[in-house]
Amino acid sequence: MKVLKIVEKYKIWLLLSLSIILLGFSVAVVRVFNSESPLNYGIDFVGGSSIMVKLYQDRPLTTIDLIQNVRTSLSKIGLNKVSVQVTQDKEIIIKTTHLENNGITLIQDQLKQDFKKVEVLEVDYIGPSFGSELRAKSFMIIIIVSACMLVYITWRFQFSFGVAALIALVHDGLITLAGASLLNIEIDTAFVAAILTILGYSINDTIIIFDRIRENLKNESLKEKSLATIVNISIKQSLTRTFNTSLTSLLALISIILFGGSTIREFCITLLIGISSGIYSTMFIASPLFVAIESRKKN
Repeated sequence: MKVLKIVEKYKIWLLLSLSIILLGFSVAVVRVFNSESPLNYGIDFVGGSSIMVKLYQDRPLTTIDLIQNVRTSLSKIGLNKVSVQVTQDKEIIIKTTHLENNGITLIQDQLKQDFKKVEVLEVDYIGPSFGSELRAKSFMIIIIVSACMLVYITWRFQFSFGVAALIALVHDGLITLAGASLLNIEIDTAFVAAILTILGYSINDTIIIFDRIRENLKNESLKEKSLATIVNISIKQSLTRTFNTSLTSLLALISIILFGGSTIREFCITLLIGISSGIYSTMFIASPLFVAIESRKKN
């Protein structure tokens, strides 16, 4: 059986990852020098106005069509950066940058032109302090989830596996942020949800390969082989399963990105970047890191 030389080429994989991360964060730094926000923060994170309305039309619309129609209507008055959500009662929540009273009236008048009847139910202002607090809480949630995963992997396997898995998760988060910076993806609560989904998907892939490594470490026929060789063999044995499960997820995401409409496109692009990074990090980051940590312990 031909053994893949993955662990031995860890410097190439790290260099590739660092290049992508540095490129993304360089774009963020350029935005700061241009007096812009480093990332494209959504209304939830920077504050603004929130308007809840009830729209009436001659024929019922699907949620996606309703959101798209509202976005199209608001774009006519220059409101392109706007968050549109639909509640279970088909009420529309519109979040945009802070608007004065005449701005609310302008939105209402425009919606009345494009819809049969418009009823304004509630108008709220989201302060910058609330947005800052939400950013901090979102970051804390990601930290807590990552720490819980470290504890679980350590308990399920051993500490070396846990540390390698945690670094791989940090890698996936940074790659996703770099991708969001490069593509100017909006950072909002949906982005945080995507990050948490990515972490769960990545750790699942990592556990599959780590479980194979643990089994092979107990395999008597592999006792004479080096740890790096055993890890390489384990990666090769897991490739088919990883490829098959990942390909189905990626194909579904690509289909939604192409045909699912603009309302969920950025969310799916974020997932596509993160899941692709998770597949990569499981084999090329987490596994070589485990070998490096174990080698350092023996020395």
